[in-house]
Amino acid sequence: MRIVFNSGHRAAAATVFYQHAFEGLPGISFHDDDFSTADVALFMTYDHQWVRATKEHYPHLKIGLIDPRSPAIMADMPYCDFLVVDSIEMEDYWRMAKKPIVRYVEYPKLEITPQTQHLIQSIRSTRKEDTVYIGYHGNSYHIMEGDKTLLPALEELNKNYNIELLLMHNSPAHADRYNKAMPDGIKIHRAPWSMDNYIKFLSLSHIGLVPNNLGAVPKEPGTTGDPNTDYCLSFKMTSNPGRFVVFGLLGTPVVADFYPSALQYLQNGRGLVAHSEAGWYHSLETLITSPDLRKEMGTNLENLVKSEFDFAVQNKNFLLFLEQLNC
Repeated sequence: MRIVFNSGHRAAAATVFYQHAFEGLPGISFHDDDFSTADVALFMTYDHQWVRATKEHYPHLKIGLIDPRSPAIMADMPYCDFLVVDSIEMEDYWRMAKKPIVRYVEYPKLEITPQTQHLIQSIRSTRKEDTVYIGYHGNSYHIMEGDKTLLPALEELNKNYNIELLLMHNSPAHADRYNKAMPDGIKIHRAPWSMDNYIKFLSLSHIGLVPNNLGAVPKEPGTTGDPNTDYCLSFKMTSNPGRFVVFGLLGTPVVADFYPSALQYLQNGRGLVAHSEAGWYHSLETLITSPDLRKEMGTNLENLVKSEFDFAVQNKNFLLFLEQLNC
């Protein structure tokens, strides 16, 4: 089977992540315009406008669109044979396309070699003994959306424990709101997103944060519920396991917001989930006060990542999916 992966946005994070993930697939070539002998063509979501012309010129191809993020791609869906999504959230949304769907979770390819492990241990040896380092990576939106739940919980926890925050993200798009949301009294270290900083900065964390919910509430109350006790979960269709997978690669335990991917995987001792301020407080304090539990949950999450999300495992499942499509 010959597979061609193409994108006009080669430097985009999702393109880089999927290209690194697919490198282990046999018979794949990247950014190759020779479709004549190919069996499968893969395009990123922002290249959906290429799908129709490619299918019309090479009708034998099975064409897959990766990481579909916008309803704009629906115009090209008749010329697409399957979709590659990274989460149950995205899969559920794109069932409206009535196309075969395969799930493939992308994330930064961190080379955890013996040398890398030595570097991580060296970085962690610099931790202050009386301090708990709590890390976050992603965009600035999710951390500021925790201004009524996660961040107040951290402020309260800091009254009893010495906490320092490690935030890895690029410049906030809404600086005023971001600055107002940041917890008072907590020392915050910031680093820009980079592949190197996953190891050199984020690996310092004792605990990883995976806030995800958007904080929206319905305009109209439910007809049968109680607004004082009802939960309203608001999350993006593009929510996925990627941010807690990275912590799993580092062997770092996590607390995540209530959202489908987290609830799907962070069970049975592989992580903790929270929604309310009290829930975040309890979950974080549980890990802060128990180094043994942190080690156990970090190891369990690492094992989950190896068994479910290792690229070799996902590539094997992806090839089986393609074979079932008669590629």
